[in-house]
Amino acid sequence: MVQSPLLLAVDAGNTSLTAGLFRGTRLVRQGRLATATALERGELGARLAACVGLGSLRGPMAAIFASVVPALDRKLANAAADRFRCPVFAVTPSSPLGLPLRVRTPREVGADRIVNALAARELVGAPAVVVDIGTAVTVDCVTARGEYAGGAIMPGPGTAAEALRDRTAKLPYVEPERATRAIGKDTSECIRAGLYFGCLGMIREVVERTLAEMGGGRIRIILTGGYAPLYQRGLGPEFCIMPDLTLQGLMLAHGILAGGGTRCQ
Repeated sequence: MVQSPLLLAVDAGNTSLTAGLFRGTRLVRQGRLATATALERGELGARLAACVGLGSLRGPMAAIFASVVPALDRKLANAAADRFRCPVFAVTPSSPLGLPLRVRTPREVGADRIVNALAARELVGAPAVVVDIGTAVTVDCVTARGEYAGGAIMPGPGTAAEALRDRTAKLPYVEPERATRAIGKDTSECIRAGLYFGCLGMIREVVERTLAEMGGGRIRIILTGGYAPLYQRGLGPEFCIMPDLTLQGLMLAHGILAGGGTRCQ
């Protein structure tokens, strides 16, 4: 039986790179690489190959990435081209994905938000709201007409924890974790409670207002991002978790861009 060729998809975020290997539409392998490590001198292509466990597998027939770290853009394009010798595609606000960006400054929309909106529209339908909890928390709207309509950006829980450590004299860094009560009994427990319940409240308030501004009705809410599993229970069943949404969006974007022949220059 002849297997479908592989596609390498890379979501390059501020904290980590999430890489996935697709065979057709099926995500078969994935892994993470620290963004700081990716920015170091050295063979990024080999690191990406190890990250997704390519090993003896033949290299991908194509690679696609969405990056919110400008210093990584050229490194990713060169790494994929040099290591795998395959066509490389990059998602940008000007990519012809058939997803109208109905915002004031389309060129400022993050590539990750674009592929999240594309995946939401194609996988669950429109209208939809995507909540991505990572270094930042982003809320993005897809209208009933399948257009990207903007959203909101907030600090992620890890970013908030780092800010408390860096901007205060005595508070330590506390890893965001699920809290069981709001009244902490020591400093670490107080910070943990604030990070957990504060983030829950922030997301709920923004999503509630977002749904109202979209006109209400049946609007699917999708939860994704590295911290999504931590907050899923607290947010409730109306938040449908899709951990691989961004990678799925990249896979869908590749199908569109490859057909149109749009590659990195």
